[in-house]
Amino acid sequence: MNRKYLAFTALALLAAGTISAKTKLTIKNTVGADSDQVGDYDLYTNQKEKDISDKTSEAKTLAFGDRFQIDLSNNYLEGRFRLETLYHDTDLFYDGEKVDYEDEIPKILFVPSGFLHIKPVKQFGVVGGNNFYKHFAIPSGYLAAADDTTKYGRMLTDSLGEDRYLTSGDVGIYSNGMAGGITSDWDIGDSGYLKLAGGATIYPEKDSETDELPKAIDFGVNAGLLNLFDFGFTAHDISEDTRKFGAFLGYTGNSNIVLNTGFYYNFTDSDYLPEMKVERNGDYEFKKQTTKYALGLTGGYKSAEKGFGIYGDMITGLTNEYIGKVKYYDSEGNLIDTKITTIIRGNSIVKYKDGSAKRTDEFTHNAIPFYGQIRLTYQLTDAVEAAFNFKLRTMINDSDCQWITLYPRLKIDLPQNYGTIGAGIRLDMNKTCYNGVSCISVPLTYTYKFKKKF
Repeated sequence: MNRKYLAFTALALLAAGTISAKTKLTIKNTVGADSDQVGDYDLYTNQKEKDISDKTSEAKTLAFGDRFQIDLSNNYLEGRFRLETLYHDTDLFYDGEKVDYEDEIPKILFVPSGFLHIKPVKQFGVVGGNNFYKHFAIPSGYLAAADDTTKYGRMLTDSLGEDRYLTSGDVGIYSNGMAGGITSDWDIGDSGYLKLAGGATIYPEKDSETDELPKAIDFGVNAGLLNLFDFGFTAHDISEDTRKFGAFLGYTGNSNIVLNTGFYYNFTDSDYLPEMKVERNGDYEFKKQTTKYALGLTGGYKSAEKGFGIYGDMITGLTNEYIGKVKYYDSEGNLIDTKITTIIRGNSIVKYKDGSAKRTDEFTHNAIPFYGQIRLTYQLTDAVEAAFNFKLRTMINDSDCQWITLYPRLKIDLPQNYGTIGAGIRLDMNKTCYNGVSCISVPLTYTYKFKKKF
């Protein structure tokens, strides 16, 4: 038989099997604004900062958005399409007077994202898209208090995390490149499992220094025994000097208990690390902190009978080292080389130009990044759950760098499956840029979900 007919027959059989397989469709829509769910804003935010001359700036932001999502899955494929639409408007006041303000993010923003994972057999699959979310996450990489998994705990991800905005006036479309990968899933005996995944992300805009398209290569492995333990390892940006690694181990013997640990190399996740105010030449900026080695622990317990849960996370740097860049220039001031190297926090980053050295101290001496969070939940009624989060991000050995977030909130399920309302108040106390309550914000969302099997 002709090879073309063989290939056509195989594709036809696969398509027929996919269509005839029992398929699950889920449509979910969330309206409102919550920085944990829709966009990077809460419905209303009032944020204050103090500059080095003790003058105060105050930004008042009103935001509203919508997240529409479709999930489709059966034995042969699974996919997601998501469209976020976000509007935000900010008024900025400096020393009590309103000033002009231009946000880096367009006022009206569209964020399309999604993926398609095709699995002709369980042991082999191909996936493509621009966001894999937490779909290929390692269970023991889960942080219980944050109710999230860092990118280090995901086998496939847009690991560079570079933002691109295609703008026209106040309207923009967010883009973070395209990614593809190969997956493999194996059963080992009656209770063992092994999962593998590898892929690459390519970004649409060339790097200004290298004139090349940025790219990231990722790999991950996940294995374990059901009801006993889970293990995982990930490698991100493995073709770059800034490569990142994560190793995880977790206990899975009790569904009501979470107990995971993780080790990180070149930890740069800004969701869990603080910023510091860096002062130079009479000006300042907020600098995201990184750490070369980090250790993470997370634990939690949920009592279904009594209706409460308690969860805790911790990620701490292990040394005062981080991964930094040293740039070398020729006598004409042209960049001739960039080296990624280990830098001791507090030492100078040296830039050579015309044989001289320019020193810029960007980090507090010997300070070590630290993140901790506690989450409490309580089921007030069958339809109402209350929760309280306490989050701390700070630099050990630097008492002036401290970010504390208090976040009480409610989740209310409406009768007759008419959706869920989420509301709360978020308080940030930040010594880095404001000594006191630096930010008050109000998240508010309404979510409706529709499920169908056919």
